[in-house]
Amino acid sequence: MPQQNKITVAGDGNITIQDVHNSTITLNANDPAILGKLEALQQSNAAAFQSLMEELKQRHEAIFLKLQGIQSKLPKDLSLNIPKVHPDDVVGREDDLKNLHDLLFDNKRVVVVNGLGGLGKTTLAQAYIGQYYTEYRHVLWISQLSEDLINDTINAEGLTKQLHINTEGQDPQAIFLEIISRLKSIGDSPNLLVIDNAEASLARLYDLLPAQPDWHVLVTSRAKIERFFIKELDFLSPEQALILFKKHCSRIEEEAAIQSILKTIDYHTLTIEILAKTAQKQRTPIAELESAIQNDLQANIYIPHKGEKIDKVRAYLASIFDFSGLNSDEAWLLQQFLCLPGEYHTYASLEELINPAASERRAIFSETLEELVAKGWLLHNTASDSYKMHRIIAEVASEKLSLSTETVLPLIKMVTEKLSVDQTKDNPVDKFPWVPFGKSILLHFEQEMVYEITHLQNELARILKEQGDYKAAKEYCTKVLAFFEKAFGENHSDTAVLYSNLALVLKDLGDYEGARNLLEKTMISMEKNFGFNHPNTAQSYSNLALVLQALGDYEGARGLLEKTVASAEQNYGIEHPQTAIYYSNLALVLQALGDYAGAKANFTKALSIFEKELGESHPNTAVLYSNLATVLQALGDYAGAKGLLEKALKSDEHNFGAQHPTTARIYSNLAMVLYDLQDFENAITLLEKAYQVYKNHFGDAHPQTKIIKGNLEGVLEASKRQ
Repeated sequence: MPQQNKITVAGDGNITIQDVHNSTITLNANDPAILGKLEALQQSNAAAFQSLMEELKQRHEAIFLKLQGIQSKLPKDLSLNIPKVHPDDVVGREDDLKNLHDLLFDNKRVVVVNGLGGLGKTTLAQAYIGQYYTEYRHVLWISQLSEDLINDTINAEGLTKQLHINTEGQDPQAIFLEIISRLKSIGDSPNLLVIDNAEASLARLYDLLPAQPDWHVLVTSRAKIERFFIKELDFLSPEQALILFKKHCSRIEEEAAIQSILKTIDYHTLTIEILAKTAQKQRTPIAELESAIQNDLQANIYIPHKGEKIDKVRAYLASIFDFSGLNSDEAWLLQQFLCLPGEYHTYASLEELINPAASERRAIFSETLEELVAKGWLLHNTASDSYKMHRIIAEVASEKLSLSTETVLPLIKMVTEKLSVDQTKDNPVDKFPWVPFGKSILLHFEQEMVYEITHLQNELARILKEQGDYKAAKEYCTKVLAFFEKAFGENHSDTAVLYSNLALVLKDLGDYEGARNLLEKTMISMEKNFGFNHPNTAQSYSNLALVLQALGDYEGARGLLEKTVASAEQNYGIEHPQTAIYYSNLALVLQALGDYAGAKANFTKALSIFEKELGESHPNTAVLYSNLATVLQALGDYAGAKGLLEKALKSDEHNFGAQHPTTARIYSNLAMVLYDLQDFENAITLLEKAYQVYKNHFGDAHPQTKIIKGNLEGVLEASKRQ
């Protein structure tokens, strides 16, 4: 049985924690600095912290409540703009709300609210938050906007900031796992996680999600997701439907006429709201609306649902759309919403993205928004002052409105700008939230071969590559390249840049030969158009060198990187960050060739620049500390390697915390240097930390977890022989 931390809580508030290596920590509940000390304990020894809080909760409730202040540093709303609505604003779902509460609180279920689009699944989740918000310690709302819930989670507005997660230089998988780890470590309970519009693939993440009883998980979906408890949301009853209609339309009093048309539209929630608002605003006789809907139903736009149910919603809404009396400004604004992700957007963000001034509509922008809300074609969350278009409405509007790039050009340009990355200063992770915006626009214009669309595709492809979605990045890069080859020819410098972009994606996909062929074309074009010493040519040398290195052609890679470094020194100077990047790339190749002295010299130059430009605590500087340390270790300078790795560890613990895989990698590297120095005890401690982090994040089957476990076993065996 594994050893556990020994925790003693005295009556005077003294707390003693003795870990498995007999290292002792003493805290006092009355110490004004207790919260800071607890936070340090939580980061350095999560197991001890969790054990302490559980023991205090059971045996010393007063002290537990006092110490629990560390958790109160997290805001209640873990994502910004939680879209809650008042339950009184929702008609006919009182029993559903109570049932949800019983399922989550009493039955400890993980619930999927399932049903046809437009029945009010999202609204029910919002009303649930509105009614039971005070019963939760923390609330998190995640909207699934793409097939990749991991990226949608990372992009939940404000989430990484609220959880104090540093995303600098981290891949999406690592960030997602850190988010999950932080959520599970929250000691307060109960907490609420809502995943809106989830896909069936959510089932694969079931075991990873925060769970009952500390976390209540509520999901809305059109799919019946495996392993989740399914709560069906059905159509309204005739009585409920009538109440909803009258809520939005007071002009028509004949209940028999109202009931007739409500029956025609199957008591469908969203359709009722829009129908009632249209009847109220346009004064359209209800018999005329009913006749139009009956005629449109003959278009047979049917989608099977739940066996006997038939989804005729698009036909209903298409009929009502024609009666809505939309003016040109309203049609224009609906076209903008067609190109936005189907989530709520604040007024400020809409004004920035749509840029109504560019279309000479700034004066009427707010008024037009409100008019579309009044007519039912847009939804408004008053609590967050945010607006959205329902997915079914978007389908109808897309059929009814002719969409052109010219109409939404300011939006296209703004999203393209949001996705654009300056490699010398921007963190690509900061661009991830804009990926759904780019994809949403391109759904409507994928086949259009105009510069504005290809520019957006190119910027989106670059961010998708950073996200690790290489397949989608390749698809967009290929489309952009085809446009440039046709427009400018194969030898144009802009086409060469596109060859390079596609090549780097192919490299990530493991197609090194394909990448090399494209990069050789890039290099020839750059040499022809700019000469041998131009920065663009140097970049092409560097990119090709990375591929040659992956192919094992280290000599070829070295030759190109030596050219790259010479060009950078001439064009940027020897103290420029771009030159430092090339020094570092060259050092890695020299290290692979066994030229440790050359690698050391180049790593040292790069490190000097990074320390000056970025500082010792920057994550990129920490990477160089680690890389240089591996060279010093190979040269037998174990003391020098130890010093650098201790700097890297200090930086990574500060930036990422003790439970992050990046930090664990430094634990492992430093442990092996300590092993070389015969410091077996500390080497074992660090390897145990590293192993625990990798096991928690990736599981025992992960290759890196296996390597660390093997190293740990080797050091333990060596220590026994001493």
